[in-house]
Amino acid sequence: MYGRPDTELPAMAAAERCQPHWGLGWRHVTCTLVFLIVVICYADRTNIGIVLAQADFPGIPHEEKGNILSAFFVGYFCTQILGGFLARRWGSKPTLLLAAAVWTLFDVLTPLAARLGVGWLILDRFAMGLGEGLMFPTQHAFSSFWVPKHERAFLITFMTSGQDLGSVAANVVSPHLVNAGIAWVFVFWGGLAIAWFLLFSALGASAPEVHKKCARTGEALWIQQQRGAAHFEEARRVGEFPLPRRLLREPCVWAIFAGHVGCNYAWYVMLSWMPTFFKGRYSLHLGDNPVILAAPYLASWAGGLLGGRSSDALVARGFRTRRVRKAVHVAGALGNAFFLQLAARSGTPGTAALWISLGAFMGRMQNAGYWVNMVDICPESAATIMGMSNTMGTIPGIIGQPITQAILAGSGGDHSVDAWAIVFGIGGAVGALGALTFMTFGDDVSLDKPAQASADHADQLHTIGGDSPTGGSTLEGAPLNVA
Repeated sequence: MYGRPDTELPAMAAAERCQPHWGLGWRHVTCTLVFLIVVICYADRTNIGIVLAQADFPGIPHEEKGNILSAFFVGYFCTQILGGFLARRWGSKPTLLLAAAVWTLFDVLTPLAARLGVGWLILDRFAMGLGEGLMFPTQHAFSSFWVPKHERAFLITFMTSGQDLGSVAANVVSPHLVNAGIAWVFVFWGGLAIAWFLLFSALGASAPEVHKKCARTGEALWIQQQRGAAHFEEARRVGEFPLPRRLLREPCVWAIFAGHVGCNYAWYVMLSWMPTFFKGRYSLHLGDNPVILAAPYLASWAGGLLGGRSSDALVARGFRTRRVRKAVHVAGALGNAFFLQLAARSGTPGTAALWISLGAFMGRMQNAGYWVNMVDICPESAATIMGMSNTMGTIPGIIGQPITQAILAGSGGDHSVDAWAIVFGIGGAVGALGALTFMTFGDDVSLDKPAQASADHADQLHTIGGDSPTGGSTLEGAPLNVA
């Protein structure tokens, strides 16, 4: 059975002693560790917008802001497919550690690069983007092996929700660090990344079957039966081109790309320009108003978790997976577009923050659509499709920054209602078009048919050995041991 190591044989015996429902387990510990590095990842990319809005790097012209912000996304664009390839070949643990080490190094070097000149600062942010570009393909490789099907939407959106809490933490903490000195922003978050690196090195693993403690409790074998992907060691031996034609010729794959691009345009613009929006429209001092900056990200976090939990509940009630994914994605895109237009026309910063928060809540619900759908259709090669999709989804980050700067410059400046209505209107239109495409062509049928057949065969072998015919209830209930 996939060349399963001897360490899993005691787990099969443990299966016969388990209770009907598996509760807290190692999958929750490891998913939480991934969530934490996503928090740090997004705080790191949010910080530069806060610093540029609140203070000036010596010698860095204000008109270079768009180029500095875009440089990150250019680097981020370049390593998405590489991240998917490495995560599938090496495993998610070493790839994620590499990613965190690279982006943390260049993030900490940001103040030094700024002192050397604008060219060095742009190069530094580009290099930081190279590291962060490995992040989400690796997360999806991790999800392929650690997340059971019936928990897929919630656990994946939970890990991804670190984006929002990272942005919240940055907007609450970093303005005060700027007051103490720009360098403190990057040193503080770099220290947290180092602490996470050590923790994940000790407790993380690329798959439950290679996590000794998880395998020993029996949870690893239970997850294997529930997830749809083959054994980790077998899956990593599959040789496939980083841009596989079998995926690129499928309309449902391009539907994910379209949904991803649409969602990301509005998100990247808000992430990079929200501090400028509040400072320009309302002359808001960012350090004195952390709640207004943090509220949209808290709402976004809640929207992602609610979208994931409600999606899993609807699928459990018998609704077809693809219908659930499409419904939550379209509702999120339309709601986001509507509320951002209200925000652009708001007369007070408090009202604007409310509308932006509702827009962010709806917008983040889209993660329970296209984002989770990658694992639906590619339960074994999700890292590959995420690498391709996030490459496409990064294009809005590259072009959205100079487009936004040009709109603001040509439509009255960052204090203009009309300018921000256009900025948010373009984001809403792109999001709605992406959602319409996803609704038309999205699907939930696995494209990893050989791997799926292999996993199904494994379930049959487990059944012959005494496991439940459903493959889902005989390994549950083993206690969590985090010692």
